[in-house]
Amino acid sequence: MAKLKIKLKRNLRREIMRGHPWVYKEAIEAPASAPKAQLCEIADPKGELAWGIYDPHGPLSLRILSTEKNPPTPTFFQKRFHQALDLRKAIRSENTNAYRLFNGEGDFLPGLVCDLYDTSAIVQFDGQGPGEFWDRVLITQWLLNHTAAKTVYKKFRRGDNKPLELLGGEKSPTEILIKENGVTFKVDLAEGQKTGFFLDQRDNRNYIKSVSAGKSVLNLFSYSGGFSVYAGAGGAKKVASVDISKGAIALAEENWVLNKLSGHGHFGFAADVFDFLKNQKDLWDHIIVDPPSMSHSESQKTLAKSKYIELFAAAAKKVVPHGEISFSSCSSHISFGDFSEIITECLSQSRRRGQVLRISGQGPDHPFPHACHELRYLKFAHLILD
Repeated sequence: MAKLKIKLKRNLRREIMRGHPWVYKEAIEAPASAPKAQLCEIADPKGELAWGIYDPHGPLSLRILSTEKNPPTPTFFQKRFHQALDLRKAIRSENTNAYRLFNGEGDFLPGLVCDLYDTSAIVQFDGQGPGEFWDRVLITQWLLNHTAAKTVYKKFRRGDNKPLELLGGEKSPTEILIKENGVTFKVDLAEGQKTGFFLDQRDNRNYIKSVSAGKSVLNLFSYSGGFSVYAGAGGAKKVASVDISKGAIALAEENWVLNKLSGHGHFGFAADVFDFLKNQKDLWDHIIVDPPSMSHSESQKTLAKSKYIELFAAAAKKVVPHGEISFSSCSSHISFGDFSEIITECLSQSRRRGQVLRISGQGPDHPFPHACHELRYLKFAHLILD
């Protein structure tokens, strides 16, 4: 049994039993002494309710692990690992060897993320509390025994002194080649954004491939050229990648060559996107706008919406008549409803009207609890403009 017992001050039994994975600090009676994250039993006036991770370090105090009678054990967690692996059967193949294996709360493994890149596994923890709670030895041994991983790294958050820590297996290069839907990418596991690549956009990239034949495509905030390379693989006649990072543009150009695409079909621009659009005289058949998150908290939401509107409107003005535009947002504080409002307003400001052809989000290797739509963070829309 867990030594720590946490009592709820608010009636959250219904929400927890329905599957919401979080309880915030103001809703609990904080224990007198619990300096580190640990397993706890959660109770309310009706009795014992659930098992969770108690985190003393931030506003999110409880992450729900289970509503079963008995406490979770290593065997319990290994069963969850296997369930997550089984869920990805339809994704992994000879043509796709990079995917998210553990998506935190979405796989009922709160605070634990693991991405597989061929034979390298990258583990991340969502904050200090999960990092203290999760058994790294258990995770590492399971990954080495049950997946293609020969190397397991922990990736630190930005700002830490070192990007990677070897948790187990053989030390391997951190710059590797992966396949995604048969498309090849070079990934920098140590210095690349997130765990190395934006795996959550896989299905949307493949969609872009299907609609790119014969078109000029402009990819804004291109990073390592994911959408650009897919557009080229789909037969685009001209593709341009724009990102403020010179290193990202160099990697986009390298990925273009890796896929044996036309050497004259891709143009890379290391530039601020807003400045690029302001000075851009050409019109494009299809513009893809996939900026980094503009809202990291609820308090930033209003400002973020205005920035999205400004950016999306500027891009829409550079689309040819009857051309296409794809918008995306990874800001968890921007809902699908907010996203729709942003698109409506940006088209109004750019004096364009659109037909929506596709609305989508993150791929199936990024599941989320049905009771927690806050974790349905990725939004993608493809439109034809007048």
